Amino acid sequence: MRMLMMLIVALMITSIIGILGVQMVDGGGNGKSDKPPAVIQQPEPK
Repeated sequence: MRMLMMLIVALMITSIIGILGVQMVDGGGNGKSDKPPAVIQQPEPK
């Protein structure tokens, strides 16, 4: 039972660190990046 609790807590911590890491890389640390968002090219319907 205690191992299950420790596993759940460890998974929560790793997910929080992962989310924060992605936000830091994505936003450059200040929340906004200088580059505009990538435009997704879609073929025109026929």
